[in-house]
Amino acid sequence: MSRRPSVWICLVLIIAAMFYGLTPMAAEQDSVYRTYAPLIEVDTLVHRHYVRPLRDGTLVDGAIRGMLSELDPYSGYVASHEMESFRRRNTGEFTGIGVELGLVGASITVIAPFEHGPAMLAGIESGDEIVAVDARPVDDLSLFDVEGLLDGPPGTQVNLTVRRSGKPIELTIPRERVQRPAVEGFAREENGRWVYWADTAARIGYVRVSQFGRGMMDDFDRVLNDLLRSDVRGLIIDLRFNAGGLMTQAVAMVDRFVTSGVILTTVNRSEGSHTYLAGDAGTVRDLPLVILVNAGSASSSEIVAGALQDHHRAVIVGERTFGKGTVQDFIHVQDGRAGVRLTVAHYQLPGGRMIHKQPGADDSDSWGIIPDRLVPITGDQRARNSRSRSDRTIGSDAAEPRIDPQLDAALSAVRDSISSTSPNTP
Repeated sequence: MSRRPSVWICLVLIIAAMFYGLTPMAAEQDSVYRTYAPLIEVDTLVHRHYVRPLRDGTLVDGAIRGMLSELDPYSGYVASHEMESFRRRNTGEFTGIGVELGLVGASITVIAPFEHGPAMLAGIESGDEIVAVDARPVDDLSLFDVEGLLDGPPGTQVNLTVRRSGKPIELTIPRERVQRPAVEGFAREENGRWVYWADTAARIGYVRVSQFGRGMMDDFDRVLNDLLRSDVRGLIIDLRFNAGGLMTQAVAMVDRFVTSGVILTTVNRSEGSHTYLAGDAGTVRDLPLVILVNAGSASSSEIVAGALQDHHRAVIVGERTFGKGTVQDFIHVQDGRAGVRLTVAHYQLPGGRMIHKQPGADDSDSWGIIPDRLVPITGDQRARNSRSRSDRTIGSDAAEPRIDPQLDAALSAVRDSISSTSPNTP
């Protein structure tokens, strides 16, 4: 007799442990077996009669993917052969075109192209829907499948078809080794060191945070403390194209600027709600603060912008954010060889807002963070500014002049805040 049924019985036990929290007792086992018996039956049929042999695990991987695809766009399965690529992507260093993807409705959509990355320089924008990769339609592919197709050896190219405002656009994008430092400055000195001043004379600092990865706040605090020692009078935190990361890092950033009260409340199935509160230790109280956001600002970026907005602690400038208000955990399975990314909670901002964009929502619905100062920017302006930023150094001219009305508006907002808090203000 084939060993296939025993493979599926093991899978059923894994599934039960994942979703029920423990190995089921006898009565529960019987119920689980009845529920998943069709999987064993189909697997047996396929391995007996399918036209060609299949790799062990192919159907198991497919079954798990199908199961998780029924949940929500951000839950998914990472098979054993995908784990290394997944790990590199989440540490900020991998080879590909440099985009963060998500699902909007049924469409695999660009949440944010990485600044200075090949996708942004080729013209990819937040909100572009992925239609095909190398002429292969993505309708029947998962989010993780598409990410895998976009990754590849440096020096190769990928032909990408996207839909923007209902019109197809075809782009050829080179794959490169992509590194994403979590914290960047306004410009580089000739020796390559970052300068964190947007306006040195007015003592206005600038910090760009590209992702809320592990250790980001250590880097951010080092920069912030240097600016405070240098008599900074106002600060711009640029979260544009920051698609998120660790929720705990976002909570820590809000806590740095808020003395008390609610930062965030998460609501999950097993534990109910959990509220994160601000503490007084280490708080930077009176520094005028502006947060820059756009349509590529999602998840943890929206926590920071929304919480600081609710506390009236910062002026939010830019465009409406993406609208991702759920929390995912990554759970290792199969003795750590594979993993499940599972949505485990949604969150509420201090004022009670839930910013998640539901399928079918339009601009009149409540979702995302709406800036205090709304400043639209064209795709051409965005691409030109990214090219300018990538080679901007102190004392030299960028290849292209800076065209960034959002940053200009942020500088104006900081200056207004400095003026209103100045002791010399009438």
